[in-house]
Amino acid sequence: MIIKQLISIILILMPALLLAQEDAIEKEYSAYVKDFMVFDFDGIASHFTSPAMFIGPSTQVMKDTDSLKNYYHHLQANIQEGYSYSKSDLSVSQVTETIYCLTNNFTRHNDADEILLTATSYNFFRKTNNGWKMFLMEASTLPDL
Repeated sequence: MIIKQLISIILILMPALLLAQEDAIEKEYSAYVKDFMVFDFDGIASHFTSPAMFIGPSTQVMKDTDSLKNYYHHLQANIQEGYSYSKSDLSVSQVTETIYCLTNNFTRHNDADEILLTATSYNFFRKTNNGWKMFLMEASTLPDL
């Protein structure tokens, strides 16, 4: 009887726990997007755990914080001319017990609110001692180093 009650309580609480994790992941990603828009390279790197993998036209592995910063310096130098800001539509799904995928359908805009790019990225997170951090990003728009 007690075991059935415990299982019932766990099943009732599980959706709330999953939503809390998804909310934490969305907050982490939103902070990443803010850092990306102003190209705060230290801030950008803080949202990743190393090694971090980027899959786009080619696959890149960033072994440490410095290589992450260098990657984003390269991205900034090659971003669409006139880039001003991004808009995102986010959704989070559980992949395994410890890995989540945040899908970002996004647009990049110029100062005149014209769309420069429409794309989707798949951003994989895992729990670290410093919260949820990205370790894998896949998008066709990632730079080829």
